[in-house]
Amino acid sequence: MPVPPSADQMKDSLKRLRRGQGLARPTTLLTAIDDPVQAYLSRGYEFEPRSAGHVECLARVLRRTIEQLSDSERIYVEVDFNLRPDHRYSTLTDRQESLAQQLKCAVKTVRRRSDYALETLAYLLLTGSSSLTNPPQLQPERSAHGAEQPNAEESINRFWGLKRGGGVDIVCSEIPPEERPDYASPHDRNYLRYAKFADLDTLIFVRTRLAQLAPHVVVRDFAPSEYFGTHADVLVVIGGPPWNAKYREFLPQLPFRFDSHPLGEDDPLVVPNLDNLTLAPRWTPGGELIEDLAVLTRITVQGTTVFLLGGCLTLGVLGAARCLLDAGRGSTNADYITGRAGDDDFVVVTETRRVGGLTDVADLAVVEPLLLMSRPYGGHWKVVVDNTVRFTRHRQYS
Repeated sequence: MPVPPSADQMKDSLKRLRRGQGLARPTTLLTAIDDPVQAYLSRGYEFEPRSAGHVECLARVLRRTIEQLSDSERIYVEVDFNLRPDHRYSTLTDRQESLAQQLKCAVKTVRRRSDYALETLAYLLLTGSSSLTNPPQLQPERSAHGAEQPNAEESINRFWGLKRGGGVDIVCSEIPPEERPDYASPHDRNYLRYAKFADLDTLIFVRTRLAQLAPHVVVRDFAPSEYFGTHADVLVVIGGPPWNAKYREFLPQLPFRFDSHPLGEDDPLVVPNLDNLTLAPRWTPGGELIEDLAVLTRITVQGTTVFLLGGCLTLGVLGAARCLLDAGRGSTNADYITGRAGDDDFVVVTETRRVGGLTDVADLAVVEPLLLMSRPYGGHWKVVVDNTVRFTRHRQYS
């Protein structure tokens, strides 16, 4: 059993964590929280150090403890740690100023109350009951009838419709002929078939994860120009409509579109049902990409479950795939979507960032998506979650 850290160690770690993006970027848990505090909070869990499971464990313990705070203190902690969509900003100062405006009080009042609430949180974390730290993999959750809940792998297999003996067809976007290298042509002496695929990182990731999750399922991949099948159990379409003709076939059924622009320009996402709301990638003044949009869609067509993994840029496409298939968060994100959309068709839009060369995987249980829409089979699309003001606010500060 790890030795409990001191109260000052706990408070110092929490103060560092609430700076910047807070829990809106859970990977900061590993840098903001001291090692002794990490070890104490994650006691009883099994994971690889500094892995996605490590981050998820720490985030879960913090979220569950925050839920134990009184209503009067919880609001300050949730704002400080960037868990309130209506106060979603990239700095602690902006979040506290936003809350002060809502409460119609001075900012120094919010800061004082926030500090008191943080001390309460630190106390709860130091004296928390075993219910906070009993790992679900050691004590499986049970339903109200006592039946053991499926593990993460079973849950995500069910979400994707991966059945023994079934088949998954992947249709990946392809580079326009005039942009392809010579060896992408079958007539070239050094022909490489995959040289014409546009979102190759995502294709490799999806194929790898499907093989890990369901080795009994037959997975095939195609470029849009190669694909003429109509009887797959599951169809995964990778890449947005500008470079994926198969994606374009589904657009008339969807509550959004991508505005196509010339090569080298962004293809922004447009949502007609929200007064033609337009969302586009964010860039620094120096031309560095800050974040893209991941667009995840599931629809059912004549018994085939179709997943459309899109984005304005390739980063968003990979972010969409990782959101639903990541080993650490895929199952929790799938549970979040199922909890709000059930088995209905859905569209989820969320941010995707690249940090230090790594794609930051969305955690919808911590930071809700920008937008979630759903519809029953054959019905009309409706908005279930709308946090798009978060994105438009960020653009004002860019």
